[in-house]
Amino acid sequence: MLQQWALGNALRRIREERGMTIADVTTAMHERYGFGFSNAKLSRIETAKRSALPRDVQDLCALYGVSDMERERLMQLARSAREPERFQTGEDSRGYLWFITLERIATRIREYSSMFFPGLLQTAEYALVVENLASLSPQYYDDESSPAELPQTPSGRAALRIERQQILDQESRFQLHAIIDENAFRRRLPYPGVMERQLRHVLQAASRPNVRIQVIPYEVGLYPGAENTYWSILDTPPGEQHPPRTVYTESFTGAHILDSEAEVARMEEAFEAISRLALDTQSSRSLIDRILAETYDPS
Repeated sequence: MLQQWALGNALRRIREERGMTIADVTTAMHERYGFGFSNAKLSRIETAKRSALPRDVQDLCALYGVSDMERERLMQLARSAREPERFQTGEDSRGYLWFITLERIATRIREYSSMFFPGLLQTAEYALVVENLASLSPQYYDDESSPAELPQTPSGRAALRIERQQILDQESRFQLHAIIDENAFRRRLPYPGVMERQLRHVLQAASRPNVRIQVIPYEVGLYPGAENTYWSILDTPPGEQHPPRTVYTESFTGAHILDSEAEVARMEEAFEAISRLALDTQSSRSLIDRILAETYDPS
């Protein structure tokens, strides 16, 4: 039911962004295809009271003129909605698909990361580095030699991460609170200049009124909640068909979705505890400035 709700909300939001009413859509669908949607059918799909067939989603995406990447994402979500138990428990790699669909309709995201910068804060070239880590040869780690030239055009997940960042422009309805371990700021990258530009990008993002960034300094030592290298708490609009908060986690074994009240409550408590251990926003900015000065402008 959760993925069905996520799909319905995504389709509703796209329709509203196009300035169309439900009646407008059903009329246009009949004119375009000569069959298809009634007002009641589309309304029930958007409110998750009935499932949408992948063909339904394909036709709607064609009418709305969405990008190929978004269309494929929504169609996969429609297919996976027919396997709710397997998908919800995080045993399916498409959990990532479900996460980014919810991310787009979230009103607030609280995320923690210990090794990488969260996707919403990555530059295009940093995203490319992350997606190409598996291609680095063992020699790079042995002698720190520079690998082959980094591809210039993001594709796949790297391109998707950049597309996802458009949500940050919706300052009146969306808030991001990211807590990042100092570890992520000091990691060596295989391509010169990428990390420096990434750090400056994070500083620029922190100046947004709807973005709050905290850094956990090394001095804190070990702390609870860091067992998973990345996790995110997504607050979504109130509704009867879904929980108000959902947790998405990533580890080496894959993505997992947590949606029970008890599980989400434990993650919220962990996030609040880590937030108290982290530097405040101004001190975090000062630390990032200091890392930039020490590492990239030692003079």
